[in-house]
Amino acid sequence: MSFSHVRTTMSFERAVMWFSSGMVDAKGLALGFVLGFFIRLVPELLAFTLPIGFDVVNYAVVMKNGVVWPHWSSFFTSTWLFYALTVPLYGFSKVDPFLLLKIVSPLIYGLNVVGVYWFARKMLNWNAKLSLVAAVFFAVQLASLRISWDLLRNTLGLGLLLFALSYIGRLGSRKEFAFFAFLSLLTVFAHEYAAVTLLTIVLVLIVWRSFRKKADRSDGLSFLGVLPALTVFSAGMFLRFFPVKYVVQTNVISTGEASSGRFMFFANYLAINDLVFHYPTYWNLLVDVSLLFAFLYLSYLFLVWKGFFRSEILSVWTGLLFFGSFGCLVFPFWALDYWSRWMFMLVYPFTFYATNSLHTILKSSNNGNRRFEFFSNKTIFGAFGATALLGSFYLATPVLMSTSNVGVFALPSVSAHFSSAPTVPYQDVDGVVQAMDWLNANMDGGSCVILNHVFLPWGRLYLDKSHVMVHFWNDVDVALSLASDRDFSRVYLVWWNEDIGWYVFKVPDGFTEVFRAGRISVFEYSR
Repeated sequence: MSFSHVRTTMSFERAVMWFSSGMVDAKGLALGFVLGFFIRLVPELLAFTLPIGFDVVNYAVVMKNGVVWPHWSSFFTSTWLFYALTVPLYGFSKVDPFLLLKIVSPLIYGLNVVGVYWFARKMLNWNAKLSLVAAVFFAVQLASLRISWDLLRNTLGLGLLLFALSYIGRLGSRKEFAFFAFLSLLTVFAHEYAAVTLLTIVLVLIVWRSFRKKADRSDGLSFLGVLPALTVFSAGMFLRFFPVKYVVQTNVISTGEASSGRFMFFANYLAINDLVFHYPTYWNLLVDVSLLFAFLYLSYLFLVWKGFFRSEILSVWTGLLFFGSFGCLVFPFWALDYWSRWMFMLVYPFTFYATNSLHTILKSSNNGNRRFEFFSNKTIFGAFGATALLGSFYLATPVLMSTSNVGVFALPSVSAHFSSAPTVPYQDVDGVVQAMDWLNANMDGGSCVILNHVFLPWGRLYLDKSHVMVHFWNDVDVALSLASDRDFSRVYLVWWNEDIGWYVFKVPDGFTEVFRAGRISVFEYSR
């Protein structure tokens, strides 16, 4: 046999191996995406025409307004990638924005499930089967489903983050370098939390390896690859501290009261008082943090503990998320804002640790190793089953809310962190729309409507732009004062005509009901 024939045969075999590996990943990626898409599609179908999630109405408002960047500086100060995708899509299709979001949300969730598979394959070097197990386990968890419920910008950013992290320290070609730089930029444009996570992991790893004198060429390439993203992020931070003054014409007057207790990315949790965070004492904060963590992860926490393995990226990632989740207990007066969102994101590294634990325990059991004999197969699969059952319970929220009113959204303490409906119960959505239609027909240039933060996005979505809205969070008296200072002849208020137990607010004296649609009413102020 000639040397050239041998070389040709070896090249052919390598090509077959590469193609087979590529086909395995293609099948895994396709299966993971389809799985994530259809799991996340379940609540959208159950809700039928109604939107799900608190923030979804705000996305619809931006899509309908058709503005991605209100000013050039917002290119750096806002995370606009989601709107850059959905605004043109809405403008082209002209379908109902809520209907469009019912397709976009599962698509982005599918991206995350695929990202988990890809990270396991490329960064952790797991085989296709184990990587797919991680993807499936991620897809059915309560925490991952909660992020995807209405935090769509966050979900998009985390999906891109998973792919970007898979290239750190593995930039062997110009194509990979360019792709990593591109993914890093997209991650920064997608969401702040994903951007902070990516930049923190890259910079911490480079500093740590340099300190240990183990930095090599791949670290330098990783830094150069993330440098454009770091530049954009730094420019955004600078413009937040020293904003460019510009005026955007709007029909919304805000009381500005919601900023109490917050500064940039930090919060004083004992001073905040909004729809989610309100802690009269440190004990209330401690109970809230502890209960949510237990609710999300207690079912398989022992697998996370047993499955911990050395991975610099996962270690830094987990450390950052723990700091964001529990830093409020150490520094309650100055901690990262929205601790619950950082806690939700723990599902990403926890998924990999738990899957590794499953693989290690089952492998040891099959080999006759008694090291993990405490963990029986029933215990392991019971943990995974309980976790999946809890996620399934959350998927059924649209049905549970409209029938038995029993679900994650109804549980004490943790319910505030689980967005269920679009700021109002499903049964009140039609009433809200009818109230806005009535206001459109009865308001004029001399009138305004006072809207709590609950109803503001509905007003922005359905009220004509010629009508003035006064936005408030807690203090309606401040809103009334603003309306009085501007000499509006008629002042309206939209609220429930009965206590539904969702929000701590009562219609103050001086307001008289002038329109009713189910449980939603329009009140007029009598001076």
